[in-house]
Amino acid sequence: MKAKIAIVGSGNIGWALKQLLKDDYDIVQGDIADGFDATDFSQVKEFLNGSNAVISAGPFAVNKTVAKAASEEGIGYFDLTEDVDTTEYIKSLKSTNILMPQCGLAPGAINICAASMMEQFDSVKEVMMRVGALPRFTTNEMSYYLSWSTNGLINEYCNEADAIYEGKAIKTMPLEGAEKIVIDGESFEAFNTSGGCATMCETYENRVETLSYKTIRYPGHLNHMKFLFNDLHLKKNKEVLEKLFDKEVPRTKNDVIIFFVKVIGLIDGVLQEKTYLRKIYGDDKYSAIQLTTASGVCSALKMYLDGKISNKGFVKQESLSWNDFLENKFGQVYA
Repeated sequence: MKAKIAIVGSGNIGWALKQLLKDDYDIVQGDIADGFDATDFSQVKEFLNGSNAVISAGPFAVNKTVAKAASEEGIGYFDLTEDVDTTEYIKSLKSTNILMPQCGLAPGAINICAASMMEQFDSVKEVMMRVGALPRFTTNEMSYYLSWSTNGLINEYCNEADAIYEGKAIKTMPLEGAEKIVIDGESFEAFNTSGGCATMCETYENRVETLSYKTIRYPGHLNHMKFLFNDLHLKKNKEVLEKLFDKEVPRTKNDVIIFFVKVIGLIDGVLQEKTYLRKIYGDDKYSAIQLTTASGVCSALKMYLDGKISNKGFVKQESLSWNDFLENKFGQVYA
């Protein structure tokens, strides 16, 4: 008998989740467009009835309600949030089953990969996690087209980011910490955005000297975002900015994901560096952001259903096995 999986949301990622999972599991899907209100606790509990697990792929604002319902129903819970406040709330819930927020690409796969690489060292000095969801071709001034949730993008550009500096967990300002990064001879810029570290700063405080997550963009993008968010103070008017982006910034499926981790530390007394780089492109069916995000949570879900994650309650991304993640058919996207 197939496991029954509930999916909240049928947008870009919700659609991709159903396509990836429908051959192996029974799927039930709910979206606001169908009259399903994921902020209504009673509706959510009824929707989850009989399911083995739920994936929340709606706006991050619905995740608290879905997670609470899942915890009370005792079913597995997964989401894609980069919102730190939402994750803190889910941590506080009690459940007889798994509660795993922050699945997907970043947070998600990037944290599992980085934690696995850290295990190869006797001691770790620096961990760099860098991810870019980029259009392959741009002609506008900000060198960017939308490829995923506008709401999520604005949220991570506005909120404080987590990092470890000199062994201590700290908060850093978004759109700061600019650095140049060269990948395969091509120059990019990277800067602080919120959510990408997931729970790693809590896990590795006093265990590593430096740990950070930054978003990769084409050169010049950051200055344009600072003008909008800081100079025009649109970070205080997120709804205005979201409507503006949705109306005026084109969407693209011709995108590429840059997935980059670098770890520096000691191995047998020698300071060494190890890197993991993947460029992942979309295809005729999925954009790169759809494929990587949906595959990330699907891989975690399959690990859970296959009994490779036995924890109860809140589960951190960095506690998962990268090898197990890559070995199932969903995680192969990152291999």
